[in-house]
Amino acid sequence: MMNSVIQPLREWLAKCNSFSKSFIRQNALPLISSVLLFILVILFFFDRTVISIQSGQRGVLWRWLGAGTVIDTVYPEGVHLILPFNKMFIYNIRKQQFSDSIDVLTVDGLTVNVKYTVRYYLEPSSLPLLHQFVGPDFVNVAIRPDVRAVVRTLFGQYKPEEIYTSQKAIQLLFSEKSKVHLAARFVKIDDVPIESITLPTSISKAIEEKMVQQQREGEYVYRLSIAQKEADRLQIESEGIRIYNETVNKSLTASVLKWEGIRATRELAKSSNAKVVVIGSGQSGLPIILGKD
Repeated sequence: MMNSVIQPLREWLAKCNSFSKSFIRQNALPLISSVLLFILVILFFFDRTVISIQSGQRGVLWRWLGAGTVIDTVYPEGVHLILPFNKMFIYNIRKQQFSDSIDVLTVDGLTVNVKYTVRYYLEPSSLPLLHQFVGPDFVNVAIRPDVRAVVRTLFGQYKPEEIYTSQKAIQLLFSEKSKVHLAARFVKIDDVPIESITLPTSISKAIEEKMVQQQREGEYVYRLSIAQKEADRLQIESEGIRIYNETVNKSLTASVLKWEGIRATRELAKSSNAKVVVIGSGQSGLPIILGKD
């Protein structure tokens, strides 16, 4: 019974094998071409269908047969499969920076060179809107032009001398105004530190000389203030000594002096060094002490 079933199956498989070999021999070139074409198609569309989003990155999808930019979805890190006619735009959401310099005019019409650094980052939730309204080249389209506009407007309100002496205040205004401008561009500004402000050589020297003169003037004023205070102190001291002497002279009468002399004589008489006391022998009638041990 089993042989009656297996034997036909073997014969059928043998026929299929023979047919396959015959078919392959007759169509070898088209089959090889088809396989190679299939492999080439896979390789060609691999990068367009298998998308790898690295650490610190996010993806925004653009659909050819859909509504364009997908606004409600931001693709996280990892591998994603998309249709080959769609496109994934990848953005770096880590903090980044770039340096720039620009020549601006002050309120007096003088040229000042300003070097600064822009430190920025992108909010993941705002990436679809950034991509739709600004685009991947947002640094040159939004950040750089807006920051330069802030520099021109800010420094155009100051004189060179004010720029030289108010750099800290200018730095604070620069950062705040840059943050406000770029908030509408879906870019977050961390800080915009000013690296250097270069004034024209002649203006810079004139300002430095003026600052030196102001320092010298301040030093002279300080010295005069100290001298005036010392003079006031000496005047007050001399006035006090004068008043003291006048008070003492008024109080020292002849009777008081004689009484004080008597008291002093009594004290000296008690001393072991005193030997002979002559009462009433002085010109003023005061005792005279004679002799030592």
